[in-house]
Amino acid sequence: MLSRRLALVTDPRTDETFASWVDRMARVNRCPPAEVATLMGLRLRGEYASTRPPVFGVQCDEAIRQAVYAATGVPGSAVDRMHLSVFEGGPLSVAEVLAASKAHWPSAAREWVEVYGSRTCPCCLLASGGVWRLWRKLSCAAVCPEHQVTLLDRCPACGWVLRWGGARPRAVPARWNRLPTCCANSGHGRPCAQWLPAVRVSQADERAVDAQRRWLDIAYRRAYPTLGGAKVSARQWFEAFRACVIFLRLGLPTILGRLPDVPGWCTRALLDERVERDVYRGQFGWGPASAAAAAAFLTVVTPLLAAVDRRELTRGLAPLVRTAVEEGCLTPRPLMRLPMPGAFARAVAAQVPLGPSARSPRRGGTRRES
Repeated sequence: MLSRRLALVTDPRTDETFASWVDRMARVNRCPPAEVATLMGLRLRGEYASTRPPVFGVQCDEAIRQAVYAATGVPGSAVDRMHLSVFEGGPLSVAEVLAASKAHWPSAAREWVEVYGSRTCPCCLLASGGVWRLWRKLSCAAVCPEHQVTLLDRCPACGWVLRWGGARPRAVPARWNRLPTCCANSGHGRPCAQWLPAVRVSQADERAVDAQRRWLDIAYRRAYPTLGGAKVSARQWFEAFRACVIFLRLGLPTILGRLPDVPGWCTRALLDERVERDVYRGQFGWGPASAAAAAAFLTVVTPLLAAVDRRELTRGLAPLVRTAVEEGCLTPRPLMRLPMPGAFARAVAAQVPLGPSARSPRRGGTRRES
């Protein structure tokens, strides 16, 4: 379908998601978001009525750029900035996100992102009039650096992940116009009317705020990351961050007594995370299950990765790796498959052998892996 010039156009905001912009466009044009997307020439449905393309809000192509420009006058560069592809080569691999969606797997199991859902800061929603920020779709979105509060990840009224769509995830609603500041998940044939700025959220720990700022600077290429004193790419830094999260998760709960200066709220959040991401069900590689868990991981892991040299990095990783081995959760083969940059892998290897004759703690002996 060819795009039509919309009567009313609102400009996208800085770091706004594509779906958020479509919602706001639908609001001013007084029609459902799916109708606005159709008028733009965007095909939201696949071969079957219940199938929705996974590329919506993830990756933009030339056809989408031209269709949106014809309908709204918004240039393609601005449309690109509203898609998750801006994080390519850092915290995300777009190809993996699309592969997970096509295979009907939760994207958080492969790449740490919610394709449909999002977290948010109620204070930001109120101040912006309902703009949903792009980086808050990432699984490590934990706190709002501006208002210094923990992000909201589930609606207190319906219990669903925000913007997930209810019982079945969807890109945009097809029947109603949802308020940008409301939950609007589908439930019992109607949108959830929870006004999110009214939801109370907890004050964030100062260390979590600082860690989130550092994480965002690297994600947006505003800072040059290092590992053990050596400069690395953003992708390598996030590979090391993910590996540390996995080590920490596998070492729970014993690791909590071996790490220095872990706040009480971190302990509670990580224990709740262990229940949600049961290591014996193959979910240890998933992204953080909640904003509180993400804040805990940021608080514990980010200082470890800020080590000034390899010796300090090795010393900081020692309790994480050794506890995961002692708990019987860290076998050699999964460890070798885990993407890790060279400097980080050498620091890990100082704690547990990664070669073919490495000891498997589950078997309690030495075995040669083929």
